[in-house]
Amino acid sequence: MTRAIRAVGGAASEPADSFSLYDAEEAVLTRTEAMLSGLSDVAGGVQALADAYRRGFREQQRLVRMSDRMQLDLQKANQRLADQRRDLQALNAALSGEIEHRTRLEAELRRLADTDDLTGALARRRFMEVAAREWLRHARSGAPVSILILDLDRFKLLNDSFGHAAGDAALVSFVAICRAHLRTLDFIGRTGGEEFAIVLSDTGLEGAAAFAERLREAVAATPVPMMDAAMRITVSIGVAQSEPGETLESAMQRADAALYAAKDCGRNRIALRPGAPDASSAAIRP
Repeated sequence: MTRAIRAVGGAASEPADSFSLYDAEEAVLTRTEAMLSGLSDVAGGVQALADAYRRGFREQQRLVRMSDRMQLDLQKANQRLADQRRDLQALNAALSGEIEHRTRLEAELRRLADTDDLTGALARRRFMEVAAREWLRHARSGAPVSILILDLDRFKLLNDSFGHAAGDAALVSFVAICRAHLRTLDFIGRTGGEEFAIVLSDTGLEGAAAFAERLREAVAATPVPMMDAAMRITVSIGVAQSEPGETLESAMQRADAALYAAKDCGRNRIALRPGAPDASSAAIRP
């Protein structure tokens, strides 16, 4: 509400407490502009905050997408690792089976190479290896060791009369009898068709002779499958004890010479060849 302006002395004058409508409006406009300026600053800050939030949101989206891709890649990698692990396990199983098969095959080949397939006695090559090692051990210790050379009597006649199957049965039966009399430290080898050799560890000539006689009696008393019950096989045996400094081959030659002496004296007996390798006589025991 405005107050009336009065003229004094012909001239208009404004009271001291009066104000102009325009001044109030100007003040309002000034304040409004200030408020608008403040709002503009606030709006600018809000806009900057919104922009920052938008950038952060987009960055977060990018990171989430990257994380999703990484998770997917990780899942694929884990799947590949699982597949590779299964493949590796299958391969390891196959390799283990192959190794086991090869091990069994090698053991079987070694057994076939080391033993006589028919009788199970040591093959000649393996017998000589084991005998040489045992001979060296006794040479170092000074303990006696004896070797026996054994030959089934009239084996060719047995084959001709009863067939080769009966001959094979006779060989198998003979080796079984020998094994039944041998100790764990002794061993037997097949050195020829019907010829065998035995090494008796820690045994002198008399002990070897006693063993040979027990073996000869057992062979003569045991019937052989596939032969007439009244038929028996017999064996002739040559025995030699190691001499100081003597080689295995030399002792085997002496035992072999004793074997021939037993054969010449009628078979089914043992003969001892003591003394030096060139000894010309043998002690025959019927």
